[in-house]
Amino acid sequence: MSRELCLALSVAFLLPLAPASSQQSGKVESALVYKPDGTRHCEATQGESLDSMAAELIGSDIAVHSRRKSHDGREGIAVCGSPTGGINVYEIDQSDLPLASQLGFQRLDPSWFDVR
Repeated sequence: MSRELCLALSVAFLLPLAPASSQQSGKVESALVYKPDGTRHCEATQGESLDSMAAELIGSDIAVHSRRKSHDGREGIAVCGSPTGGINVYEIDQSDLPLASQLGFQRLDPSWFDVR
């Protein structure tokens, strides 16, 4: 069998096994964004809930795929009235990042949750 024919057959066999790009599969790339939840040391309030903060995104036509509470990971000062570091985290479409940023949300690297 000629070298060219072997190469062509190999490519024809392997091509269907290659992963589809996100454009071909219809999958939308997502991103994580967060905002402080407003909780403070020594205060009984729960801070802003996941649902009420999500409503801010949804009200601006940003689809929220998932949500969770987390912590910013900083060693903050534990003095009454100071922020606790609690954050609300949302998974949104990557294309909505500029709009979410205008609403005060910051991007969170997905690897943040790999070490937790």
